[in-house]
Amino acid sequence: MIEFQFTSHIKIRKKFTWVIGYYPQNDGSPTPFYPEGGSIFKITTKKPFQEGDYFTFQTKSSKVDNSVAKNSLDRIGVVPNPYIASANWERKTISANGRGERRIDFINLPATCTVRIYTVAGALVKTLHKESGPLDGSLSWNLLSEDGMDVAYGLYIFHVDAPGIGEKIGKFALIK
Repeated sequence: MIEFQFTSHIKIRKKFTWVIGYYPQNDGSPTPFYPEGGSIFKITTKKPFQEGDYFTFQTKSSKVDNSVAKNSLDRIGVVPNPYIASANWERKTISANGRGERRIDFINLPATCTVRIYTVAGALVKTLHKESGPLDGSLSWNLLSEDGMDVAYGLYIFHVDAPGIGEKIGKFALIK
């Protein structure tokens, strides 16, 4: 929200005064509540109103534009790529054993999709499902197969299937 201060109809200063965002609910749920049709916003302020103050609010409903989403499929990627066995960004374990969390992230994904990971020989390694809000475009994989085994180092193929939007095929490498 931007607040303008006027003198004789001349804008002399503007400043950002409020930010409206979607945050986790107070009920302990880790995900924010996104508004739907009929949602009511309650706005409170401690700022006293002065003569001449006025506020205008306008909202637009959220929507998924499948044509825009289809054009964004090329932005889907894997980070880090290549994944190196001892990446500095991984959290270290407290104990002396182990190397900490191992994972890669698929980024710029549509809100609803399925990611399948294959070896270059075509064997299915893992299937991941994503159903989240429109602002969360990432999905993590802990580098474990469907059987719970650590995957081998090498080249992998991923296939993203987004119903009603399209598909994307890409590759990533795991380096020892």
